[in-house]
Amino acid sequence: MDSTPSLPGYHLPDTLQISQNDLVRFWVIASITASIIGVTYISMAAGYGSIVPQLFYFPILYATYFYPSRGIYVAGSCSVAYLLVSVYFLTPNVFVVGGVVFQALLFIGIAVVSSYVVKQRDPLQITMPGDDAVAVRMMIATGESERVEFKFKALWSTRLSKEEADASESAEVRKYRTNASKFIIARSIAGFLNSSGGDVIIGIEEDRVKNVIQVVGIDDDYSRLLEKDRNPDGYRRMLIDSVIRRYIPEIYETASQYIRITFPVISEKTLCHVHIIPAEKPVFVDTGSEEFFFIRVDASTRNISGKTLTNYILTRFKKS
Repeated sequence: MDSTPSLPGYHLPDTLQISQNDLVRFWVIASITASIIGVTYISMAAGYGSIVPQLFYFPILYATYFYPSRGIYVAGSCSVAYLLVSVYFLTPNVFVVGGVVFQALLFIGIAVVSSYVVKQRDPLQITMPGDDAVAVRMMIATGESERVEFKFKALWSTRLSKEEADASESAEVRKYRTNASKFIIARSIAGFLNSSGGDVIIGIEEDRVKNVIQVVGIDDDYSRLLEKDRNPDGYRRMLIDSVIRRYIPEIYETASQYIRITFPVISEKTLCHVHIIPAEKPVFVDTGSEEFFFIRVDASTRNISGKTLTNYILTRFKKS
């Protein structure tokens, strides 16, 4: 869900775009939470209130898994709801009141610990060669998020004519012309480098209106490469030389420390899976004439600058 991240000085544009996946997850969290509140009320009224608080862990953990920075809000809502329901049935006993307050605070603690674990977990755990296809299937099934982004192609703009570029509704296409698609891939990679890491999967077509995800593969991208490069090794070289080296040159020499590229086969289609771990220092996208700083905000990549950029760097990279 596109909402303001808990970072000092951060401000989002007035217009927010909420993806279909985010909307579905929101209703799942809201529905589960509402149901648990109802069960809690009924259970407390029947004298079995001590066995139901743990049910609140489910929406908290679910929200924290998909939105590590937002789980705290769900936990806070659950705490308030639990306290409001409990107040009707509390006896004036210090131990009972203390137990209820402790349980409400425990919700917050679970969210904080879970968020830390999700953000700090070793990103390479799920990308071992034998498990890569399984991991990618799971990402496709759960949809885009703060840690996952889908791309249709990496080279779709390379054959655009001048007229097509001029007429495009995309600002990136009008500005970067045939290099627009490579710039967009670089932007996504940099966003994950500057945030909590994540995965870019190329070869996925999304219909956001119908909420349909289709595995199409990278065969069309292969056709835009030299014949000798129409294979995984050639595609990897294209990404390293034409995307990383050109637009993120500061990590080119050490790209293997932050980026892993694999080619899982899903539904008989070859995909490109770019796995990114968080960078230790700020990473800028350099177009030659301009530099941009991108971060990942839920299911989108955003450019920040000025005071917002300064505050973000001081917060994100303070340990470095």
